Amino acid sequence: MINGVLQIDKPKAESSASYIRRLSILEPELKIGHCGTLDPMATGILVVCLNQMTRFASYLSSSEKTYQACIYFGKKTSTGDSEGEVIDSKKFSFLDFSSKDIENTIQKFLGKSRQKPPAFSALKHKGKSLYEYARKGIKIDKDQREIFISSIKLLSIIGNEVNIEVSCSSGTYVRSLAEDIGELFDCPAYLKDLRRTRSGNFYVKNAIKLPEDSLPIDKIISPNDALNCFNEIQCAPDIVDKLRNGQFVESNLKYDSSTILRLRDSKRGFIGLVEYNEGLLKPKRFLENFLSLS
Repeated sequence: MINGVLQIDKPKAESSASYIRRLSILEPELKIGHCGTLDPMATGILVVCLNQMTRFASYLSSSEKTYQACIYFGKKTSTGDSEGEVIDSKKFSFLDFSSKDIENTIQKFLGKSRQKPPAFSALKHKGKSLYEYARKGIKIDKDQREIFISSIKLLSIIGNEVNIEVSCSSGTYVRSLAEDIGELFDCPAYLKDLRRTRSGNFYVKNAIKLPEDSLPIDKIISPNDALNCFNEIQCAPDIVDKLRNGQFVESNLKYDSSTILRLRDSKRGFIGLVEYNEGLLKPKRFLENFLSLS
């Protein structure tokens, strides 16, 4: 069985789900899932989990993301991006602003803040995506969520377009960020273009386009390597057996509480993930049938 991760570069004008579904044509029995949805208008890296690796998708989905975004100032759209209808406009020019002014303004979004998810998003409400309601004219108000922006940089200014690079927590909506930046300039704005260049330890420079003939076996990253964002521990067979059987194991490891670790057996085979918490190792997620894969 093929287990691991593929780094895919999604093109524009196709949903994340429909694009990776092409893998099922190449391998009909393949179980697939992706970590972090990209809107159809967006391009960039999709981390695709194969077979047993889908069991660990949530641990990869929560990683920080980096985007390059083009924000257009002077218009607001119904969706917050270039796919919506223009619902507001205002004459605007950056001639009265220096690059430093713009840089200082966008830097105000650094750190923790609260963000309201856009109506047109894949966020679920009663089992359906918000965009399904929005397309029918049904407004669903979702609570604001805490986000964290670790870096935001001005790349260029061309006419009414500002290009930025932003690194942010999972669940951050760059469309909403674009509109919020526009508000600081007292100007409607929308996200014209978006490219995801990083998802955790995965970079778009290493991503591939989906082949049309066969699954690129040589490009599949093993489960252990795919989860190398977590420190690893190697345990004796009796300890591994206890964890596999759902038992907690006492440990004198020096980690903060609630630290996720990769578990490897005495032969350095990958077993799964455990959590260290207050002197105890607790099982979190293992490979099915307790198979050991490097």
